[in-house]
Amino acid sequence: MTKNTRFTETLNTYGFVPAWIIGGISSFCRFFEVLVSAYVIFNLSESALLVALNSGLRVAPLLAVGSIIGKYSDKFDKRFFINFSTLIFLTSSLIAFILMITNLIEVWHLLSLSFFSGLGWAFEFPSRRSFMGDILKSSNVSLGIGMDLTISNFGRFIGPVAAGILIDYFLDYSFVFSSSFYLVSFIMSLLIFKTTKKNIPNSVEKYKVSSPFKSLIKNHMFRTVLLVTIVCNIWAFPTTSMVPVIAETILKVNPTLLGILVGAEGAGCLIGSLFIAGVKNRKIQSLLFVSGSFIFLISIFIFSLSDIYILSVILLFFGGLGVAGFSTMQSVIIVDRTASNLRGSAMGYLSTTIGVQPFGALNVGIICSIFMPASGIRLSSLQGLVLMVVLLAMSELWQRKQTN
Repeated sequence: MTKNTRFTETLNTYGFVPAWIIGGISSFCRFFEVLVSAYVIFNLSESALLVALNSGLRVAPLLAVGSIIGKYSDKFDKRFFINFSTLIFLTSSLIAFILMITNLIEVWHLLSLSFFSGLGWAFEFPSRRSFMGDILKSSNVSLGIGMDLTISNFGRFIGPVAAGILIDYFLDYSFVFSSSFYLVSFIMSLLIFKTTKKNIPNSVEKYKVSSPFKSLIKNHMFRTVLLVTIVCNIWAFPTTSMVPVIAETILKVNPTLLGILVGAEGAGCLIGSLFIAGVKNRKIQSLLFVSGSFIFLISIFIFSLSDIYILSVILLFFGGLGVAGFSTMQSVIIVDRTASNLRGSAMGYLSTTIGVQPFGALNVGIICSIFMPASGIRLSSLQGLVLMVVLLAMSELWQRKQTN
């Protein structure tokens, strides 16, 4: 089967395109709103800690309920979970818009809405990609997930750029802009019910597993994905919440240039994912996942040393290339190597490890508040590099003991 045939077949699969569009919109709006919220919070409070906590609160619900939602998404219709998540996103954005336009917005409002929006992500993350795995042929799963990550990375790139422009010219209307996209996402979630009513081939495999986690954790790559995800979400990704603070205090650029700076990482993600989407070789998938994590940590460490805008943009772009390997292969490995009756649970456990990010936000926020934002990024990324090596070595040793 040629690559073009796989691509066409994937696009023609009932329900794939609406779910794909939802993923792109969700990513665009999430990164758009994170930057807008960070800008408003820093201007209201001048607190690096609160900026970091705002980013962390968007993933905190994944830690609290991610594994539970993933478990139940295997038992019930995943389409209901996807639909419910789009309603949460839409409601959160509309509330933020009303508070902004009436000039009543306060820091605690944005922090609360970030957590509420994160609850929507907790429903969407375990259900939407595992739903894709259910409806796609097994030979097309890696391509489908790769395509999904590509459009998500496009949102990761264009979202901050759009946010920078709206902050400069239409700040009060930023959240109505994102809510209009979420309305489209809600409509797409309704279309999923229509287009997939008679065609969810893999969803019928519902044999019970007494302990899903025990079954999954025996898999070496599943275990590696969870460990690397924990490291990246505590010591790597929270550092990017400090980019607006760096832009304001060190690089001293306007909001439009800030949007381009933040969007540079997304541009790297987008270009990287275009090249690696659909990779079927499992050894290459594993290599891209682990090496991508190291590339991001190294790039963000060097970024913390830069006070030149162009250099900072280039470093975040290279960091984005690393994130492409990490994020694309993270979902591909989980969905492609997991039985259909465990996909929701597997994505739920993955979402739980992503949900540890608030601890990282607290860590980097406290360091940045005590010292300088650049120092917090530098120390956090260095901790991540050391821990990554240690944990991967321990996992490899455990695997060898199990096989001997």
